[in-house]
Amino acid sequence: MILLYTPKITSRIQYAVKFILGQIGGFEYSVTSSSEDFINFKGARINYSDRHFPVDCIHVFFSGFLIQKGVREFAPPIRQQEPWPCLFPAIDDGREYHVDYDIFASAFYLMSRYEEYLPFLEDRYGRFEADQSYAFQHGFLELPITDLQALELQKKLLHQFPFLEVRERKFRFIPTYDIDVAYAYKGRGTTRNVLAIVRDVLTFNFQNLHHRTQVLLNRLPDPFDTYDLQLSLQKHYQLDPIYFFLSAQFGPRDKNISIYSRHFSHLLKRLGDYAQTGIHPSFASHEKPARLLEEIKTLASILNRTVEKSRQHYLKLHLPETYTRLMRYNIWNDYSMGFASHPGFRAGTCTPFNFFNLQEESETRLKVHPLAVMDGSLRDYLKLSPDEAIQKCEALAKSVMQAQGTFITLWHNDALSEYGYWKGWRKVYTHLIDFIHNPSGEKKA
Repeated sequence: MILLYTPKITSRIQYAVKFILGQIGGFEYSVTSSSEDFINFKGARINYSDRHFPVDCIHVFFSGFLIQKGVREFAPPIRQQEPWPCLFPAIDDGREYHVDYDIFASAFYLMSRYEEYLPFLEDRYGRFEADQSYAFQHGFLELPITDLQALELQKKLLHQFPFLEVRERKFRFIPTYDIDVAYAYKGRGTTRNVLAIVRDVLTFNFQNLHHRTQVLLNRLPDPFDTYDLQLSLQKHYQLDPIYFFLSAQFGPRDKNISIYSRHFSHLLKRLGDYAQTGIHPSFASHEKPARLLEEIKTLASILNRTVEKSRQHYLKLHLPETYTRLMRYNIWNDYSMGFASHPGFRAGTCTPFNFFNLQEESETRLKVHPLAVMDGSLRDYLKLSPDEAIQKCEALAKSVMQAQGTFITLWHNDALSEYGYWKGWRKVYTHLIDFIHNPSGEKKA
């Protein structure tokens, strides 16, 4: 048991301490603002204040950030050092600290997405993107910095108080798929197919025309139908994937096959028998919130089950509105916490955490599952080759393994197709999965 002393107990402090000591550290703990209780406590102690106590304890620098309220124009001070930079570093006041930066304020600033409540320059889709983020600008976006620092604190606590007990923490891999366009040609309806054929003719794209007609005549498989491959990987590696389905009306940014198509319903029921499922809220639902409830009901009716997981289409996330809306419709797990333009850890962690609403200064029930890497980030934004993408994915996976965290990937069915601009990219995903299950590269007997 650990007792942490702080001069004032706030919702921010409780939130950060629970994550650092409880969720990552694996400790039983309590928080007090009573100096008398702290001094008389007969166990492990953390002094999170600017006071000095003549007792055996771990002293963590206290910046005061977590006793503030509201949001103001602010960027934390930072000290660049190895193996990771430190936010809210201690000032040179002659005191000695076991942890000379405010680890709790650092975690809170990153996880609450404080900077996303401030004015920012949106990208063309209205998103807060990687290059706007504090982590990207200071070079630590690809590190789960909060997890690594929390584990370092854990080591210091165990060294000073070896009698402490710790809950075991294990690396987890969660593959997820966004089904934006279930099939390239199937299930599109007569009108859309006729218009597509006319477009192929007018643009002299006879190769595409031939492929389309052969698929529609059932002479060739649809190139985006990579579901047998996904299910074979799931079976071989004993994976537990999650599928997010775009079940929306057709629109400029929402181009899935018809939600009323038998191909769509058969696919959902087939995958739903073997994997977890969730909603992929349409781009249009961001501007027309009523659409979200309609899409959730559509998906639930096809699957014949409740929908409690979500990932935003285009990773379009506005805080706190997006999460408030999801909770209103009983969505309690979101997988959108990542950047489209760059892989890494948008919230500074590879551990699922509860969303903290800064407008209400309170922790919510919504569980945020951080995304580490998306296929399109590697090819479309970073312009990597497949071999370069493999190296990037391995590095990210290694950092999460080091942090004993949860590695969540986002792939699309068409990215496994070996068709069109995705030719040569299937090996990126299959190699990554193999690496995760055999990081040493040793041949199994």
